[in-house]
Formats: sequence, structure tokens, C-alpha cells
Amino acid sequence: MGLFNIFKQNEEDKNRSHIKNLLEVAIADGNLDDDEFNLILKIAGSYDISEEEVKNIRSNPGSISFSPPSSYSAKVKLLEDLVKVMIVDKTIDENEVKICKDLAIRLNIAPVIVDELIQEGVK
Repeated sequence: MGLFNIFKQNEEDKNRSHIKNLLEVAIADGNLDDDEFNLILKIAGSYDISEEEVKNIRSNPGSISFSPPSSYSAKVKLLEDLVKVMIVDKTIDENEVKICKDLAIRLNIAPVIVDELIQEGVK
């Protein structure tokens, strides 16, 4: 496998991991509502991930390994997307917040950023 293909595969893994994280937050309250799913599909589309692949990730989350973004801006983008998914249904569940904060810690970012993004309503 050439260097370009390795880089491309690595990016695709990070993108699928991003979508898996969004799905985990969306179902943390026990319900994946239409607004959450539609937002995830929109975000997935920006990463060239089809609706079918999103459904596949949802059905088989164990097949996707956590692959953290490498840059600080990509890490913040992931947290922003997570909070967008969390607030789109107008209900913030404590399990959703916990997942977001735990992920912030895994990304080496202070979890208070999640509170700040929620307060801002993520533009």
C-alpha cells in the first residue's frame, strides 16, 4: 500500500470514528430522534460518508475503532459536532454530556469546553 493510500485510509478511519462518536451521543438518551439522525447524515455527507454507511456504523459500532483527530482544530470540530447533535432535539441528557466530556478528556481538551459549547448553542 502506497503512502498516499495509507494517509487516505487513516483519514477515512478518523471520519468513520467521528460519525460513530456522533451516533453514540445521539443514542445516549435511549432514543435516536429524526432531527439527530438527519444532522448526523448532513455531517457525514461533508465527509463523503453515505447514509448506508452511517446505518452500517450504527448497526456495527464495534467495527469502528476510536481514531482521534490529530489537529487541535479537528478535535474542537468533533466536540462542536457532538454538542450540535446533543442539542438539536432540544433535550440535553446527562449521559450525552458525560460522553462529550469523557471524549474531551480523551482528546486532551478541558471538559469545560463542552459546557461552553452548550451555552453558546454552537453556531
